[in-house]
Amino acid sequence: METFYQVTPAEQGHYRISSKMGVFMDLFVGKDYALLFDTGYGFGNLKEVVGGLTDLPLYIVNSHGHVDHTCGNYQFEETVYIHEQDMELCRVHTEEETRRGAVANARNMDDEHLGISGDVLPKDFQEERYLKGGAGNLAAVKEGDSFRLGGITLTVYEMKGHTPGSIGLFWEEEKILMVGDAMNPFLWLFMPEALTLDDYRRTLVKIWSMDFAHFYMSHSPKREKKEIMVDYMETARDLDYEQGVPFDNALAAGLEARICTRKGYEAQDMDKPGFASIVISKGHF
Repeated sequence: METFYQVTPAEQGHYRISSKMGVFMDLFVGKDYALLFDTGYGFGNLKEVVGGLTDLPLYIVNSHGHVDHTCGNYQFEETVYIHEQDMELCRVHTEEETRRGAVANARNMDDEHLGISGDVLPKDFQEERYLKGGAGNLAAVKEGDSFRLGGITLTVYEMKGHTPGSIGLFWEEEKILMVGDAMNPFLWLFMPEALTLDDYRRTLVKIWSMDFAHFYMSHSPKREKKEIMVDYMETARDLDYEQGVPFDNALAAGLEARICTRKGYEAQDMDKPGFASIVISKGHF
């Protein structure tokens, strides 16, 4: 099996799958069914990796429609569940033009935070097949829907903000929440599809009210305690756009996006405990 993906066992029946692109996917294996939460960029043979861990019937769920969470959908014949409000976003982010940009980025990675530079694509990467991959067999999922895997129950919760159709999965038995990109210490709230800061604040309040102990994010390997949500809530409450620093990223070109950090921190403090930030543009207040 190729080594493009790394598999890390987490809780019993739960595996985290990652690659050099810095995106984490989650595979849950129950007694009767398995569920894959997100499919990443899809550069490597994700289907083979999942098949090496389980041969159970598989559910696939996308946390939201962005390129780095949905472009592996095409490798699977199974239905891919996504919130209705992110379906069109998923189709755009998995079309050929967007995929071509993702391939170019993977060939010229330069991420100081991840410590990666150069070409990270697997040696057996099939570019033409990848470019034509499409969005997969999409079907709508909504808040309250549950996937019962046999000993593992995963329930859908809407977590609007980063995108209008962002969702999380709550692992009922273990009180663990999978939040995708809906909540993280470097939250993007500047792209055209993003909702407003008030929408994100409401989502944080909603998540805080839930009965969970730990959560996982899609761009971090760590299981986090619920209590660190206070850092994110303070950042959203006290956000001062005028004190933010410009976000130097091609995706933010012309959007006047700024990195607004938690009080007492600066943008370069990303690896320090307690860091939190929101990358926001003027149009999202």
